Amino acid sequence: MATRVTDRAGQVLGGRYRLVAPIGTGASASVYLAEDTTLRRRVAVKVLHDALADDEAFLRRFQAEAHAAAALNHPNVMSVFDWSHGGGNEVAFLVMEYLSGGNLKTLLDGGYRLSLSQALLVGLEAARGLDYAHRRGFVHRDVKPANLLFDEEGRLRIADFGLARALAEAAWTEPMGAVLGTARYASPEQARGEPLDGRSDVYSLALVLVECVTGLVPFAADTTLGTLMARVDKPLPVPDELGPLAPVLRAAGAPDPGDRLDADGLGRALLRAAEHLDPPLPLPLVHTVPTEVPAPAPDDITAVIGGVGAIAAAGSPDPVGAAVADTDLFGAPAVVPDAEPDVAADL
Repeated sequence: MATRVTDRAGQVLGGRYRLVAPIGTGASASVYLAEDTTLRRRVAVKVLHDALADDEAFLRRFQAEAHAAAALNHPNVMSVFDWSHGGGNEVAFLVMEYLSGGNLKTLLDGGYRLSLSQALLVGLEAARGLDYAHRRGFVHRDVKPANLLFDEEGRLRIADFGLARALAEAAWTEPMGAVLGTARYASPEQARGEPLDGRSDVYSLALVLVECVTGLVPFAADTTLGTLMARVDKPLPVPDELGPLAPVLRAAGAPDPGDRLDADGLGRALLRAAEHLDPPLPLPLVHTVPTEVPAPAPDDITAVIGGVGAIAAAGSPDPVGAAVADTDLFGAPAVVPDAEPDVAADL
């Protein structure tokens, strides 16, 4: 049964955040462009649906995860500013930085297919954000295109750190369509119900990167069970059309976490693969600014992906080369096997 959603545009939450217009709605929450009337800035406010707001166990976990997520400070992780657990007539909500560049899901759903260089930069920035979070004890658990957002300059940010864990422990159950959507990017260990570490996120990211280039999610089936069971013990099928990315993603998609790259290893491997690719073209970002809010300048729409350099703005002839030079996180490139390893889930 579909979740009934109330349009809260115009409301002021927490005595501070004026909801301007909806950006999108998912199974667990609705996201609004909002104005922080205290600091006079745009923010994004995620308002949890009533079914979750009534789950006391979830709210306790949500509070703990929101506190922890707010401590994450990295260029490739969406910043969390504030939260409220509800109470009385107040709704439960999370306040985050507003990113006007849309998300990867919208781009892919529109039929856009990334070049190898574009996919590499998406993977590199996501790997950086994941590595930062993993080193601080966070596992995302729900890496998927809808959670990979872009700012106005095209830099990728990972959204919803902590929320997936809180949802996993909630008594509330997502509608089947939402479960299927998340299952499309689940790791084999998630399918087996095993404890997770950061390598689960790496597997999910590998699925996303294959989809970025081919338009297809490996192992995706018509049912949740079919999707999960298809990848339990099989190596990730990566088409040869992914060129130098293919061996990297096969190593990131090993069904056994012990044989899989971690986020740091994935970043190193992507840097090595970058040496064999041409510079990427800008992504056609799909902006999320509602019509009643002034649109960004045209130059914002042509922003190049990533914090590794913008072709037009910075005049760099090779943003991939810039990424290789920026090795403060990953260091020297890793050696990635040329052959497939023997060993073997919106909003």
